This record gives sequence, structure tokens and C-alpha cells, in this order.
Amino acid sequence: MAQQDRLSATDARILGVLQRDGRRPYADLGADVGMSGPSAHERVKKLEARGVIAGYTAVIDPAAVGYGVLGYSWVTQAPGTAATDLTDDFAAIPEIEECHHISGEADYLIKIRARDTRDFERVLRLVQATRHVFTTQTDIVLSSGFERRPIPLAGETAGAASA
Repeated sequence: MAQQDRLSATDARILGVLQRDGRRPYADLGADVGMSGPSAHERVKKLEARGVIAGYTAVIDPAAVGYGVLGYSWVTQAPGTAATDLTDDFAAIPEIEECHHISGEADYLIKIRARDTRDFERVLRLVQATRHVFTTQTDIVLSSGFERRPIPLAGETAGAASA
């Protein structure tokens, strides 16, 4: 939270715009937040240097590239192995889009993308065969209302949030 507390209102507006359009030209970005293009560029470079902006990426529709099945699996480690980090093991499986170490009954929550249910089964078997995995509990997503929403930031105006 300390990092967000140090954001100026202008920085928050810049981040709001960039979350919706990471390729926005600096001149347009500056106009959106009430400054010149070079000033906006300087602010963005400072946000990158501080690690607030961690990178840029293209958002790809998984179904459009053949990954039409989405599921989440709660992974529980074998008794006595909770101190072993399985993150690298899961990172070695390309179809695992996200991996979160969590509290509760399970130890990890992983997000899996697969081509079809047969492919999902293959990936799930790889997860289950991973060292120290004891059980998995898996849910297949039937539909998604939304994904990858922008992070709400203090300082964004209602107009900037809807732009």
C-alpha cells in the first residue's frame, strides 16, 4: 500500500489510461491527463524506473489461438512438504497461466488454459505427477463475465476511468 500512497493524482490518471491502452502515444496520453507529451513521457519513465509499471504486453484472446478451455485447480501438497516451493515446477508447464501460493486448505491455486477437455486432462495429469502434489480439486470455467480489469487507482477521475 505504501507504493500506491506515493502516487500523485496525475500518476494515477496516467496509469489508468495505460492500463486500458498501453500503446497510447505520449502526446495523446499527455492530453488525456492535462500535460504535454514530453512531460507524460518523463512521468511514464519514472513510473517504470520505480517498478510501478512492470512491463507491457499484448492481450491475446486465448480462444482465438486455440485455447478454449479454462480451469482452476486447487493443489494440496503432500503432508510434510509444505516448506517446498512448487512454483518452478508449475512454471515448467506452459499451459499454467497463473500460479498463486495461497492460505486455506489448498497450498496453490493455478489457472490452466487448454485446447480442449482432453488437453486439459493431459495438463492436469502433469500437475498431479508433480513432486509433492498430494491432491487437486479442479473447476472448469463455463463462461467468463470479465477478466484482466484495470486496477482502480486513487486519483483517477470518473471521466478517465470511462475513457
